[in-house]
Amino acid sequence: MEVIDYLTATLQTIHTVSGIPWWALIPLTTIAFRSCWTLPIAILQRKRTQKQNELRPIINAMGPVLRLKLASKAQAAQVSNQKLNQVGGVDALMNNAAPSAASSLNYEQIMLLSVKERRERQKKLFKQHNCQLYKNFLLPAFQIPLWVAMSFTFRNLSGWTDITSKPLDSSLIHEGIFWFQDLTVMDPLGIMPVALGVLALTNVEWNYKTMELQNFSSAKRSLRPTAFDAVMNISRISIVFLMAVCTQAPAALGLYWISSNAFSSVQNMLLDYYLPVRYSPRSRFSYKKASKDATPLFTRNI
Repeated sequence: MEVIDYLTATLQTIHTVSGIPWWALIPLTTIAFRSCWTLPIAILQRKRTQKQNELRPIINAMGPVLRLKLASKAQAAQVSNQKLNQVGGVDALMNNAAPSAASSLNYEQIMLLSVKERRERQKKLFKQHNCQLYKNFLLPAFQIPLWVAMSFTFRNLSGWTDITSKPLDSSLIHEGIFWFQDLTVMDPLGIMPVALGVLALTNVEWNYKTMELQNFSSAKRSLRPTAFDAVMNISRISIVFLMAVCTQAPAALGLYWISSNAFSSVQNMLLDYYLPVRYSPRSRFSYKKASKDATPLFTRNI
């Protein structure tokens, strides 16, 4: 809790020195922290994703080649075993156990071995170009702790705790704006939870479409749900939970959540505009960086 106390004291000092009202200081603080803490990591991750997708044509081309090589070895082993059965006898069969094992490979085993080999070669290729898949988790590893810490900070400032219901800074009571003049109580009109839900859902769906654009085929190869589909569904369900919490949370906390999600939306759109995924049969925007055969999902005039 020392980090939370430090952030709380820092925000109170900034508010006192600058004289900026809380309704403006909360979004400005969000923009400052996200710009300094998560935006550089997001840019590096997007560049790393670009490199990964530039290498994916090579990785996808490995599959048919590996399957063909395994099938050829299996067929050659079967022919060799047939010849050994005809002329070699038992001693020859004992000395050629490897061809016999290869000859027993069926379609499912060939597919499994080719997928395993392709994954190993993908790891080596990504490591060679310094774009390992595990590095894709760096952004949430930095972003989630910041979101939690700032949420607890504004929760404490507004007095929404188990210990006391009094705000640490009384100026929050009269430094709101529009219909939420008091930032220590919940939104009286219930507009904040709706706005939060819309922004959060926009982020989830935008990220989902961005991941789809990284596939080589516009059609889904299987109707079976994947792990990524499960994560996206959990994210959608969590939005409903977050909206429910926002209906009871102080307006200061709701304002921070809205500011954070708005920053994420703008960040995602700008990254897709200036750092698009290079290899894709489709593009999100229509502009000079898109490939010539890309089908734009959105035009620049929208």
